[in-house]
Amino acid sequence: MTSLSRRAPRLLAIALLALLPTAACSRSESSAGTIASGTGIAFSADGFDEALARARAEKRLLLVDVYTDWCGWCKKLDREVFADGRVGVAAKDLVAVKVNAEKGGEEIARRYRVRGYPTILFLDGAGKVVERVDGYVDASEMVKIVSALPKG
Repeated sequence: MTSLSRRAPRLLAIALLALLPTAACSRSESSAGTIASGTGIAFSADGFDEALARARAEKRLLLVDVYTDWCGWCKKLDREVFADGRVGVAAKDLVAVKVNAEKGGEEIARRYRVRGYPTILFLDGAGKVVERVDGYVDASEMVKIVSALPKG
């Protein structure tokens, strides 16, 4: 067996991985000013400061999804948890915003000592952490977490 024929399966696997589409993981914005999320959580297109001010004014908690573009678990969280209708219903009274920790959200990541991705913060109107989730949780666990949050 030649060395090329021994490497062929590995080379084929690498080539196939390179061809996997990534467009499904992109975040699209709707004209209504929220990031499209189907029946799940409707994330505000506003920045962190505006979303926090809105949460304060409306006496609601702020859900902050701190993510990075390269984070596979962040993309899984978007696809399987934030898009889940049960999570959307549980979080209907929250203001929600996404913060990219490497593109404009560096100060937020420092302020809240984010060390890994995803990190989900639940803040009161003063910006104080009420609950924190470090890492990925599935939809059922997210529903439990959100349901146990204090009101505004």
